[in-house]
Amino acid sequence: MDNIVVADKQTEVATQSAWGNINLKGPGVVQMPVAPDKVATVTQRGQDLIITLKSGEKVTIGNFFAVDQAGVGSDIVFVGEDGTLWHAQYDATAFTGFTFEDVNSLDELVAGIGTAGSAMPTWAIAGLSLLGIGGAAAAADNGGGGSGGGGSDPDTTAPATPIDLLVSPDGLRLTGRGEAGTTVSIRDATGNLIGSGTVGADGTFDVTLNPPQINSENLEVTLTDGAGNVSTPGTVTAPDVTAPLAPTDLAINEQGTTLTGRAEPGSTVSVRGADGVLLGSAVAGADGQFSITLQPPQTEGQALEVSTKDAAGNTSPSASIAAPDVETPDTTAPDQPTNLALASGVTLTGRGEPGATVQVRDAAGNIIGTGLVGADGLFSVTLSPAQANGEALDIRLVDAAGNSSIPLEFTAPDITPPSAVSDIAVGSGGLALSGRGEPGATVEVRDANGTVIGTGVVGANGTFLIDLDPAVQPGDQLSLVQTDPSGNASVALEYDVPLTTAPDSPSNLVIDADGTTLTGSA
Repeated sequence: MDNIVVADKQTEVATQSAWGNINLKGPGVVQMPVAPDKVATVTQRGQDLIITLKSGEKVTIGNFFAVDQAGVGSDIVFVGEDGTLWHAQYDATAFTGFTFEDVNSLDELVAGIGTAGSAMPTWAIAGLSLLGIGGAAAAADNGGGGSGGGGSDPDTTAPATPIDLLVSPDGLRLTGRGEAGTTVSIRDATGNLIGSGTVGADGTFDVTLNPPQINSENLEVTLTDGAGNVSTPGTVTAPDVTAPLAPTDLAINEQGTTLTGRAEPGSTVSVRGADGVLLGSAVAGADGQFSITLQPPQTEGQALEVSTKDAAGNTSPSASIAAPDVETPDTTAPDQPTNLALASGVTLTGRGEPGATVQVRDAAGNIIGTGLVGADGLFSVTLSPAQANGEALDIRLVDAAGNSSIPLEFTAPDITPPSAVSDIAVGSGGLALSGRGEPGATVEVRDANGTVIGTGVVGANGTFLIDLDPAVQPGDQLSLVQTDPSGNASVALEYDVPLTTAPDSPSNLVIDADGTTLTGSA
């Protein structure tokens, strides 16, 4: 690749540098020895311009977007394969890329630039790409890749982090992309160098690893350019093609329900019977220990095979163990009881597992009745106290081995009528009536003829207030009955409206939150 030419706009000195990263000391014109159609992308990073070629090579021009106190910035020209100069136009305030315009010479870009020792203008020399060819001694020449005193500083820009890193399935090679010509260094997690190579002109590399990396090793890859600048490491994880060791320290408890042992941490341990049926699995902990529940329990001396598989899908050899040969305990719970019925709140009947014990509990968990299921599967249990007011009951069966069925929730029928209403009072003018009753019950008020003259619902605090229509008069006979949501009606309360003149109805009535205190004015 030809040299990069930089002409400083202030000193009027042209400098050439070997192909690679450069830093500008001030505004200048940069001549790139590549055609525009060879450029893949141009991007801005801070004050730097990064040019990426279609070959994968990258060149960073440091301080390209910096401007001096007079607002003068830098320009860049690309040289076509036929020698045509292409001036890259760009928006310095919102950089989005280049558009190209051909020019006859770089003199067109900067007027009044000095000459290079002879009558030939420096820009003409650059424009004709004569720098680096014999007879161009008038311009400063670094030749070796650094930058000259007139236009650019030494290369201090590190290569970009390598990308597209991949370890081959056999763990023998690592490939990727990076800055052409840089040295690739690959290190393991402890910092040991396990491979090195050079990035090709097309920006790719392929490095041999020694030893092979085949067990999820974490690797770091750096690039070092000719100036000694080292990139930020790229990271890659090697494939895992190493099978775990067979599980060890296997043991099964006496009940045949649990198998324990040790295996590769994080691997999945599986237990299978002689027929290959999976009996249980678990993941080995960070300490390598595992515990597997066997389903069904293995208590007849069965031969079991235990293997483990790591996250990459590698399976260990199988380890063998024989289950204990013991009498199989009864671990099967009875089914829930069925066909439940409760008569008069006292006698609970139903069906269940013959020989099982029936247990009936109230909402507080107290056992209020027990009995045995007969050989015919029927049972009858007496409850004490009686459950006749919508109580929630818990009914379960317990077999001889102590296995309990899933509790069955049963609601006792509500066959208990509410008590009669109380604390009756008739308001001034006989238009309203108040009292106390069972929360949620409906209160009906009837006159002496049995006509309903008012109804209302008892509130959660146990009080009610009913409008009467027509109004009642002193001495009228009333009958009050309350009926709960289950349809149970209370005994009628016969009430005579007082003959004495009643005081005015109380006002400003307020009942506190718990329904225990009524305040107001009278």
